[in-house]
Amino acid sequence: MDAAGFITAGGLSSRMGRDKGLIELDGRSLIEHVIGAFSGIVTDLSIIANSSEYDRFGLPVFGDMNRAVGPLEAIRTALANSATRCVLLCACDTPFVTRELFEFLLRQIGEYNVVVPRDQQGMLEPLCAVYSREVFGPVSELIASGRRKVSDLFERVPTRTISFEEFSHLSGAANFFKNINTPDDLESAAGILAHLRSFRSEQSPTE
Repeated sequence: MDAAGFITAGGLSSRMGRDKGLIELDGRSLIEHVIGAFSGIVTDLSIIANSSEYDRFGLPVFGDMNRAVGPLEAIRTALANSATRCVLLCACDTPFVTRELFEFLLRQIGEYNVVVPRDQQGMLEPLCAVYSREVFGPVSELIASGRRKVSDLFERVPTRTISFEEFSHLSGAANFFKNINTPDDLESAAGILAHLRSFRSEQSPTE
């Protein structure tokens, strides 16, 4: 699949009190966990951010034209800066996403304009989704009209929504959409990683 990857890191991080994408979890910044998940599956990878701090990762960094718009602006920014048919968008504060999840989402695009998964509670995850170039016009029109809900886009274009059950077989699926928004979330994520490390150690064959 000819697709470009974009990691969104332009949020205000108001509940965390500092830039979430740069916070360390298990020795790596949150955004580095997401960068690792993209490895080898997109033609190129970029960051959408409004801070020069993200230059350190050696990837192209694009700023939002309008920071007050939210996810729709991130979609527009990604599509405006990619020559591929599709872009795979992911938020920087979801360190448990995996390459397998991204590959699964990309395989679903077919003739659709959008592929968006649902979490275990049935909520849509527009910042872990695939968007085709065909939605650039509708996205721009929504923004120009003052509409900010991503759900308005999904109602306008052919959209494939994927239930959690469709990809629950993937390793780590229960944690894919755990966002790190607060210090408590960060502490919880560290606990999850420690548990996973312990589990893998127990499963490893011993001599």
